[in-house]
Amino acid sequence: MTTLATRARATTGDALLVTRRRTRQDAGLLLGTALLLIATLLALLAVPRLLDRTAVTALRTAVVNAGLDGAVTVRAVPQGRGGLAFAAPLEAAGWIDTVAQGLRPAIAVVESVPYTTTIDGTDLSARLSLMDAPGLRSEPVTWPVGEAPELIVFPDPKDPDPPPIPDLEVGLSVPVARALGVDPAAGPVSVELRNRSSVQEVWVTGLYEPVDPSDGRWAIAPDLLQIVPADPADEVAGAFSLYVPPVAASDLARYFGSKQLTGEAIALVDSERLRTEDVPALRRTVVTLMAQDPDVTSTLPDVLDAYEAHAHATTAQASLVLAGIGATAACCLVLAAALLVERRRSHLAGERARGASLASVALRGAVESVPVACAAALLAGAAITLWLPGQRGSTWLPATLVVVAASAPSILAARAAAAAWTGRRVPADRRERARLAGLRGARRLVAEIVTVAVAVLALVSLRGRGLVPDDGAEPDPLLVATPFLLAVAASLLVVRTAPAVVRAAGRWAARSRGLAAPLAVTRAQRGATALLPLVSVTVAVALMVLSGIVVHNVHEGQQVAADRLVGADVRIDGVLSSQSAVAALEQIASADGVTAVATAAQIEERIFGRGGGLTAAVLVVDAPELARVRDAMGLPVDPGLAALAEPSGAQVPALVDADLLARVDAADGVPLQVTKGRVDLDVRGTTSLSIDAGAPPADARATHASRTQDDGVVVVDAAALAARTDNLPSTTRAWVTGPGAEQAVADSGIARLPKVAVTTRDGWYATWSHAPLPRALAILLLAAVGALGVLAVIGLALVVVATSGERGRTLSTLRTLGLDARTARWATLGELAPLVVGGLVGGSAIGLALPVLVGDALGLSWVTAAPGHVPVELTWWPVLVAAGALAVALLVAVLVEQAVRRRERLGEVLRVGAR
Repeated sequence: MTTLATRARATTGDALLVTRRRTRQDAGLLLGTALLLIATLLALLAVPRLLDRTAVTALRTAVVNAGLDGAVTVRAVPQGRGGLAFAAPLEAAGWIDTVAQGLRPAIAVVESVPYTTTIDGTDLSARLSLMDAPGLRSEPVTWPVGEAPELIVFPDPKDPDPPPIPDLEVGLSVPVARALGVDPAAGPVSVELRNRSSVQEVWVTGLYEPVDPSDGRWAIAPDLLQIVPADPADEVAGAFSLYVPPVAASDLARYFGSKQLTGEAIALVDSERLRTEDVPALRRTVVTLMAQDPDVTSTLPDVLDAYEAHAHATTAQASLVLAGIGATAACCLVLAAALLVERRRSHLAGERARGASLASVALRGAVESVPVACAAALLAGAAITLWLPGQRGSTWLPATLVVVAASAPSILAARAAAAAWTGRRVPADRRERARLAGLRGARRLVAEIVTVAVAVLALVSLRGRGLVPDDGAEPDPLLVATPFLLAVAASLLVVRTAPAVVRAAGRWAARSRGLAAPLAVTRAQRGATALLPLVSVTVAVALMVLSGIVVHNVHEGQQVAADRLVGADVRIDGVLSSQSAVAALEQIASADGVTAVATAAQIEERIFGRGGGLTAAVLVVDAPELARVRDAMGLPVDPGLAALAEPSGAQVPALVDADLLARVDAADGVPLQVTKGRVDLDVRGTTSLSIDAGAPPADARATHASRTQDDGVVVVDAAALAARTDNLPSTTRAWVTGPGAEQAVADSGIARLPKVAVTTRDGWYATWSHAPLPRALAILLLAAVGALGVLAVIGLALVVVATSGERGRTLSTLRTLGLDARTARWATLGELAPLVVGGLVGGSAIGLALPVLVGDALGLSWVTAAPGHVPVELTWWPVLVAAGALAVALLVAVLVEQAVRRRERLGEVLRVGAR
């Protein structure tokens, strides 16, 4: 017991007093270390939370952009022989509100079939629309003019002389009424509705305005607020809806039968309150609803799946960069701790000589470093809490950095004290000393081999598993640390090869005149094997180059995605077989600046081959024009695409997906089902074209937008198919290319036609590249390049200051022999040359090779939205940036060296000698 107490007093005695004195002496270095730790912790804590906030914005943006496609829709079933009772969609809306979470109150909608009405000689399409939401208590409209429609009181059927049944009362929006010249201020205005089977008369009793124009119900039926483009087949000037309030729901059911009414319940996502943690539950709810009732439809699960994959890929790539920044900062903190220990080496050696234990030395170092690290962590945590309250973020990396900052000074201090006197006896036998040195070298070699093996295994694991986890969890720390491990392995290789390179340079320096070259090479031999500084520089350069390569490939990948998804300068999707659409396409084709226009139609689930076991998605195109369009855009053109229009006897020339073609015998032709009947195909090659569901979405869904349940794709020419059958599918797509394509499409007015979407190549790229998560990742990568450059400068400056004592003794002695300042600078540069050149070469090799080696494992496809494989493209500007940063670091290092040595006086050196 006495022995334990004595040991405790010996270990802890005067620890606070000694620590306080040393802290005052090195207050500047400790303050700089604390500031570096605080700045790094702020970055490591803030970036995940900012990404989480950005992810919420991206989620809400994706849901909003999905529009009605992302809503949950329940098709109401007609009830009874008296028509569609409004209770059907209303009950469906109530059912959704009961079982669904994360959705806005469902809106029940009943609409009549389109009618035609004539106002001032202009024919318009009009329908009656009724909306109600059992979960919404507030009134959706106000009635500034006239009165709201009321429930009609029908006469008693037992009355022997019943009065005539009054006409249905409806409302009209203020903008539509002004455009039509309808004013019910003086009384109800009659509107006659007609179609092929009946004529109905309704009375507009009042004009309404929406209480909240951004309310989701108006997105469901925009024609309730304004006149919208009508279906070209109706040959009318526009379309609008007459509003029937919920109070008159039964009137709508009485006046119109089930054949003239359609009903559904629609629930939009509550995007304003949606958070990332709500996604799994929301997706599970919608999938459950769709499984319980076949009348429930929604593409929301696809939207949420694409968002989650996109968000996880962005988070994983950000984690890779943050891990590199954290590792570089940790190396700088260890270098700062080494500088602190170097300043105290004589004191530590004296303590050890007087009998101080290693535990007491480590304790005194911990008493100083732990409070500094904890204070920095508390300040950074408090700042982040005030700045980004309520945001989530990983803490394992900041915690690791704090542990390094707290433990490095005490560990290095104990190591320096142990090196001062180890208590081991050195054998007098030279062969025994050589044997022990060989054992130490073997142990070091084994440690290096294990380190390289771990780095290789991490690379293989990253290549096989991918950086982005499938289950949405945080990326594996081993995979995230792969660049750091590879940088360590490259540093070991440089340390092994640097002495030979320096010796070769020494032979050249020995033949040079003057003292500068031999002195520089001599100093380089001493600094060629410094592992920790080399690791710091190599990691910084590797991550700088990797970040630059990734941001370059994200930009180029988004360009590739725009080319592949749009396929031309302008892409038009929708119903393009109407007279108006055909006329607009002809106007576009004849416009100035348009070089090619190609149209297409697609039909899916067509029986392909004999036996009926395979189905194909058929793409009917203007083959020669499509080849011209793709060639003008620099896209790959399938061999034989332009020749599909050439006759082939009784068969139709075709290109078939390679996987589908491998499953049939195409020697004597392949039968294919078209709209009606079959045609025989003359397969002339394979195709890389794909089937799209419609206009390319400007979000992560575009990555897998080409989805079909068929076994493959078949491409045929429209003219060749028309020569064999009259049953051609309707045109649904057009590609327009040329310098004047965008203006020609805008002038044609085709975008104003209903069910037509126009997508420009530049517009899609601008929308996606400025989306929240891709933009945030690009900013983070560019900021990481700057941050790593600053850390490289700090690391080299710390190396120069830490080695200034030993170098100063040499230079001070040489100054007495006439050494000038220029030669002293060359000595400093010579010592740093292996460190800088080795770090630049090793780091650049890792940064350039890693994206090529892992390929798609980085998950760049979810950030670029490019479908299919996009090869990694290397660029040299990150290497040049890294070289520039190291050049600045060298300049700063020389200036630091001059500042340190400027305080020495030559007279003092001559009188006292080198110290």
